[in-house]
Amino acid sequence: MNPECSQCGIEIESGSATFCPKCEAPIRKNTNGRLFHVDVVHAGEDRYQALNNLEKAIDEAVHGNFRGIKVIHGRGSTTGIGLLKPHVVAAMKRAAVHYGGKVVPDRDNPGAHLLWFE
Repeated sequence: MNPECSQCGIEIESGSATFCPKCEAPIRKNTNGRLFHVDVVHAGEDRYQALNNLEKAIDEAVHGNFRGIKVIHGRGSTTGIGLLKPHVVAAMKRAAVHYGGKVVPDRDNPGAHLLWFE
């Protein structure tokens, strides 16, 4: 039996489809249960580089069937203000909407957030 799209209910033919052909909702197979980790700002990246790093990491995590992604964005340890944090978290929230997931702060690291795909 082929899987159904969680958004529109159409039956999806088995294969490597990652998006529903009808409503373009993401099609996720069973995850590998693991959390993908990425640090997007600690090598002197500017906002555009950090967001590009995030986009690549999300793509890799989705295609690798990870359960979610831990994104280290920094907290502004030298200034007390995380300059890139709002941009990174906003991009994560857009991805969460796209993949039907959610974004939550990492309870162990104030310089990180988690994007859950499920």
